[in-house]
Amino acid sequence: MILGIDLGKKTTGIAISEGQLATPYKTITHISTKDAVFKIAELCDELEVEKLVVGFVEGKIKSYFENFAKEFRKKRPAIEVIMVDETLTTRQATETMIKLQLSKKTRQKKEHEMAASQILQSYLNQGD
Repeated sequence: MILGIDLGKKTTGIAISEGQLATPYKTITHISTKDAVFKIAELCDELEVEKLVVGFVEGKIKSYFENFAKEFRKKRPAIEVIMVDETLTTRQATETMIKLQLSKKTRQKKEHEMAASQILQSYLNQGD
C-alpha cells in the first residue's frame, strides 16, 4: 500500500493506492507537525503502508515538509518516504471536483484528500 499526503498546517489530505490508481481516502486534522506524524504513522500501521509520498511546495515553507519527512522517518524507518512537488495540485483537485459538479461545501471538505490523490497519482504515473 502506498499513502499520498497533502500536508497542511492544520489539515492533511490522504490518498491511497495498491496499484496504478490513486484514490482519495480521508482528511485528518492535527495541531502540530508532531501530531501529524503520530496520526499518519498510526494510519500507516493500520493500512500496512510500505511507501509514503509527501507533496511539498518550493520556497520558504519547503522546510516544513522536510521537517515532517525527517520526523516521520524517525518514527517509522521501515517506510520509504518520497517527496513530490505538489505545485498546483489543490487547483487541479478543485477543477476536477467542479467538473464532477460537487457542491462548494463538499469541495471544501474533500479538497485536501483530492489534492493528495493528485500528488500520489503524479508519483504513480512517473513509475519507479
